[in-house]
Order: sequence, then structure tokens, then C-alpha cells
Amino acid sequence: MIQLLDAFKKEDNYFSVIQFELNNEILKLRFGIIESDFGHLKQILEYRPFENTGFAPYQYYFAQSYQFVDDHKELLITKIKVEQLSRNKQFEFKLSKQYLSNLAWFRTFKDKSELIDFIII
Repeated sequence: MIQLLDAFKKEDNYFSVIQFELNNEILKLRFGIIESDFGHLKQILEYRPFENTGFAPYQYYFAQSYQFVDDHKELLITKIKVEQLSRNKQFEFKLSKQYLSNLAWFRTFKDKSELIDFIII
């Protein structure tokens, strides 16, 4: 599963950081995103549905499920699996078709060398 790790702004550019396993190796990737996805990702990464379970870190995973928003062809509703300790549940969030296409695209690669420009060491 693709894990959503961070969204940040550097100068006038917006970025997402994700992590997933490829050939038994965990890869952490950074790639450019549009401003609206930055806002959507910040909303996801700040979501704390299990607040009463303590101070353990949260983890967010793309559940590879999405549906179109009726009135907007470029915005999709996707399921994100939110985990904290042994608790987990899927929640719906909005992200752009472009962002979700990027996640799907990263999963098509067969070798780490094909992703070298995106890898964070």
C-alpha cells in the first residue's frame, strides 16, 4: 500500500512525499503537486480520528479506491486508511484525478532505477 507521509510547500512549489515497497525495498518518493492537492493532503495528514488512544503516531494509506464527484470531473473521492496503533478505519477524502493518477503511475514501475529522480535518500 502507498503511505502518505507529508505535503509541503517550498518557495512557490508544492510537494507530496509517499512511501511504498518495491522489490522488498521501502522507497520514499517526493513529487510535485498542484496547490489544491496540497490543501487536501494537509487535511488528510492532520486528521486524528482516534485522538483518545494516546500520542502514538498516525499512518495514512491510499486504499486504491475512488469515485468521481458528481459536479467536478477533476476531483475524486478516495478512501484513505488511517491507522494508529491497533486501530484503523477507512475514511473518504477528496483529491484530484491528477494526484491519484500519479499514485497509480508509481505502482507501475518494476525497478527502483526507474524512479531515481523521485527517491529521497
